[in-house]
Amino acid sequence: MEQVQELTDQMQRSSLRASSSGLSNVTNAAHEPPSWSDTSSSDASASSAALAPDGVTPAQLDYMRRHLEPGSCQADEATLKRFIRATGGNLALSAKRLNATLAWRSKVQPEKVVCRACARDPRSHYMHCCGFCQRGRPIIYSCLELPTNKVFDDNRDHMIQTFETAVKLMPPGVEQWIWVCDFKGFGMADVNPKLAKLFLDISAEHYPERLGLFLVVDAPSLFGLLWKAISHFVDPKTYKKIRFLPFDAGKGDVLSKSKLKGEMDLHFDPLTTAWLIREMNENRDKAKANKKVYNTYSLYEQALEGQLCDGHEHKSCHHGHLAQPQAAAKQPTAPAAPPSADPQPPSSAAAAAAAAAAAAVHARSGSAAGAAAAAYEAAAAELGPVHNLLGTPALLHVLNTNPELLLPQATATA
Repeated sequence: MEQVQELTDQMQRSSLRASSSGLSNVTNAAHEPPSWSDTSSSDASASSAALAPDGVTPAQLDYMRRHLEPGSCQADEATLKRFIRATGGNLALSAKRLNATLAWRSKVQPEKVVCRACARDPRSHYMHCCGFCQRGRPIIYSCLELPTNKVFDDNRDHMIQTFETAVKLMPPGVEQWIWVCDFKGFGMADVNPKLAKLFLDISAEHYPERLGLFLVVDAPSLFGLLWKAISHFVDPKTYKKIRFLPFDAGKGDVLSKSKLKGEMDLHFDPLTTAWLIREMNENRDKAKANKKVYNTYSLYEQALEGQLCDGHEHKSCHHGHLAQPQAAAKQPTAPAAPPSADPQPPSSAAAAAAAAAAAAVHARSGSAAGAAAAAYEAAAAELGPVHNLLGTPALLHVLNTNPELLLPQATATA
């Protein structure tokens, strides 16, 4: 409880400091019209300009370009628009936040940040991209039961690395990700005010408008206390993107009544939903969970060999390209880890067909319980022995054709 209170006090002090400096949270942006009071009179005319389909006008973009700090990193139009939308159209605040982010990117070079803890020991963290939603947004999956590393700097680097990977995986026209966070294993060691503030600072300040949906699964009562302390400081726009869900998709549960599966079905294709359900069940089995690692270097090795995909086009990858064997030379700058023992994933079409066939057999029995059992069996049959913990077929398809997306993480040395 003392840690929770400490976090509350820290967040409140941060909010007060931000308000006094003009960098307050855009808490009221969702409830008030865009503020132009901090802009010059010459920019006020932008408020009367016809809004573009995405709500950002050419005049607003021009203002942002003119107010970038000299010598700062370049920002493309999509980035300018995200920062404008993040503040509800407050251009002065948007420019100030963007300049701060550009300075941060120039200093930190997040696109090159790697989690060296995972390079030394792949069991350190379990937060990584695993696939794509129906709209092509990368899915970040994490489970608090598996990580062994609680070091602040390592967790910061791993978070940055994961966010940057998600951005690289975004197909054209996609700007957001979905984060599925399984809170199985959440304990007192995770009630860290410093880490909580780190997440809010990095995601809100440097990756605005990137979060499309945040699924919080199986959060214990301990997290409820933490959430109660910090929820008042979460931006209303972000608050609306959070879904709290129970883990009600275990082997003994009726999947047709599962709130978790129902929510995932709204956003993911059947194969991806099945993968996530299988993953969460495995992570609740100590014998299986203890054997799990996400080894980027091993994944990179397989990608170079074209071993991650069976060559079929995966509709859910949203990249529209076929798998091609990679002839690129290997770059083994770190000791090679053993390749995954999991066989190659099946094509989504074949898996879907197998699932449909299994469901049809049980459906003919006329038994509701039988149909529910069939749904689980069908989901398991989609992956069965070919469940690849490194990701869904759609993700593996993309990495198989673009192994360079795994760099520089794959070539990180201890």
